[in-house]
Amino acid sequence: MRERPGSKGFTLIELLVVIAIIAILAAILFPVFARARENARKSTCQSNLKQMATAALQYAQDYDETMVRVNIFLGGSTYYGWVWLLQPYVKNTEIFTCPSRPSAKWNGSATTYANFGYGFFGIQNVAHGGPSLAARSLAEIKAPADVVMFSDSS
Repeated sequence: MRERPGSKGFTLIELLVVIAIIAILAAILFPVFARARENARKSTCQSNLKQMATAALQYAQDYDETMVRVNIFLGGSTYYGWVWLLQPYVKNTEIFTCPSRPSAKWNGSATTYANFGYGFFGIQNVAHGGPSLAARSLAEIKAPADVVMFSDSS
């Protein structure tokens, strides 16, 4: 193949056309990538919530079918939170950090039980007038499908 005399590269118009095509493709694909990333976070969050619920039920099995407490009092001003109580039942403590809020990471402290992305509804009056979940027997929960145990918000 022979080169044209004086032709050693692309013309300015050819370069601008290629750049314009790349910019249009990027503008089309960036929202798709952002949606995929958010869907991945949502999936991770659902998995974390399921693992926390499984850990809470394992805890209940070990403690005569009694739900995990919000915290336990050790004396003085020391309380150990529900995350610390569930920690032996999970393989990875990263499940306690919300993927959409990584700055609010659980610090591994036994005394931390709030403000890290997830919430345990043992504190709340969850059953529209019923008692909370904390330290209740599993048999006392009349409609378990209607009760929220964990949420992705503190």
